[in-house]
Amino acid sequence: MKLRYLTIALLALMLMPAISRAQNSTEKQLATIRETYAGAMKMLEMRLDPEYPAHDMTVINTDEMWPGSGQHNGKLELFYGLDIQEESDYLQRFPAFARYTYNIGEQKYYYEILWHDPDDGNPDHCQPIFFYFKFTDYHGKTFECRYYFWDGKLLKTICKEADEEIPSPEMALNRAKIIENIVKMNEIWNNF
Repeated sequence: MKLRYLTIALLALMLMPAISRAQNSTEKQLATIRETYAGAMKMLEMRLDPEYPAHDMTVINTDEMWPGSGQHNGKLELFYGLDIQEESDYLQRFPAFARYTYNIGEQKYYYEILWHDPDDGNPDHCQPIFFYFKFTDYHGKTFECRYYFWDGKLLKTICKEADEEIPSPEMALNRAKIIENIVKMNEIWNNF
């Protein structure tokens, strides 16, 4: 019996450094995400200054009358970086930050997506690292959720309350991919 406890204790001691490294790695990744988000907010502030020469953004507005829910308005703001594609001399865009506001009837939706660019010149290496969702229901009650990702894996979730309108982490990554594909439609953006 003592041998069993001793074995378990030794095994626990041997695993502690690996667990500690994993926790340190996660904390470093979360710190990088927070730092990248703060940089994105500074970038938005700078780019939205009327005297800034180019905003490197695309805005898509919708104004529709939906059957059953009435007036629907949406605004998708895409902020991106630009680089030259060496093989074709086309401009290539890679996502940096997106925010989307829309309504369905009296319900209001807002979300933000932040990407990490390893700055290697390949827009396919950009990864979504943060997804923020905010929903206001018919009664004015607000629900918020934050997802932190690294290499396509969920690192952390912060949701104060559950609601069926809050997207799952998989759905959040799917939305990020859809927006990323809009940003990277180089054939369309370069030929107009």
